Amino acid sequence: MRYKRRVLLLLNAYDQPTHQAAVDAARQRNWHLDTNVLTPMGMMNHWRGDGILSSLTDNPRTANFVQQNPGIPCVDLSTWREDIPLPRVAADNTAIGRMAARHFMAYGHRNFAWYASTPTPFGEARFAAFNAELKAHTTSATRIDGPGSLNYNTMADRLKNLPRPCSIFAVNDADAAWIAGLCMEEGFQVPMDFSILGVDNNPMVCEVQSVALSSIDRDTAGVVQEGARLLQAAMDGKRIPASTTFIAPKGVATRASSDAFIIDDDIVRRAMRHLQNRLAEKIGTPEIAEELGVSRSLLNQRFKTATNSTLHQTLMNMRLNQAADLLTSTAWNMDRIAAATGFTHASHLSNSFKRHFGQSPLTYRKEFSG
Repeated sequence: MRYKRRVLLLLNAYDQPTHQAAVDAARQRNWHLDTNVLTPMGMMNHWRGDGILSSLTDNPRTANFVQQNPGIPCVDLSTWREDIPLPRVAADNTAIGRMAARHFMAYGHRNFAWYASTPTPFGEARFAAFNAELKAHTTSATRIDGPGSLNYNTMADRLKNLPRPCSIFAVNDADAAWIAGLCMEEGFQVPMDFSILGVDNNPMVCEVQSVALSSIDRDTAGVVQEGARLLQAAMDGKRIPASTTFIAPKGVATRASSDAFIIDDDIVRRAMRHLQNRLAEKIGTPEIAEELGVSRSLLNQRFKTATNSTLHQTLMNMRLNQAADLLTSTAWNMDRIAAATGFTHASHLSNSFKRHFGQSPLTYRKEFSG
């Protein structure tokens, strides 16, 4: 029987998606996988093996364990302890924050907030990118985190002081679920008063709330698989540099908590939904007007009044934002992205993209794909 390398999955708290992805990676590589979250930490002090797949936080015990075993190859799945020189694989938090801002803006939001129950380096990176994308569109996010962020009364007051309707981006699904529950307990409607988006796309959280939570899929499996690939190479004797590989998020899993266009005009709101659902189709004002049973002139007039933009420009912005997300979250070529976003050919997409974002699609992909 071929020797099974012994690998330690060193987590600070149980995370089912990470554990499942590590199990899949271990099976593919014929590893024996030890899981410290299922074992008292004291037993880990006597652990002997071939490699460590860690997710370090501010917990000194796990960090000390890694530092006290420098001869054992280790790949970290977090950017929390960058002071410890290790090969790292992590979610692209800049892309996650930018994706959240675009998701909310695509639904017509003008008021934005950020919530995290506790400060973390990855949370700050997500907020910074979220706020930077909003500022690029002449707006910004209100922070409702900080001292008192786990106090019911304090947070209820912060919610009441936010302009409504407002979109809230939470650092993860657990925080999104908590803030959504607080909103509803205080008598607010989700998503009409507060539209909420989390990160992780964990169905065991998102799909069992009173209002199902929208969430960004940060591709946990992709992070773990790349970490496992690097760890296998290190255990095989290859030199792996102490640098970070960033994995792009897969996209937004839209559920009820953010699936509402924040526009008073019912005709325009329905038109926006038609546009969002049919980006890949050849569609414009005539087709939407016919779908809604109104004249083209009335639709154009109502659109201009409600959004200060034309239907054509709104459709173009939706298509370009979707193209930007596909550039950073997939390896699709330009022809495929053009077809998926309703452009007649790749050159049409490239020219429109450069006018809108100020750089070519390939330059954008290189800069933001991590």
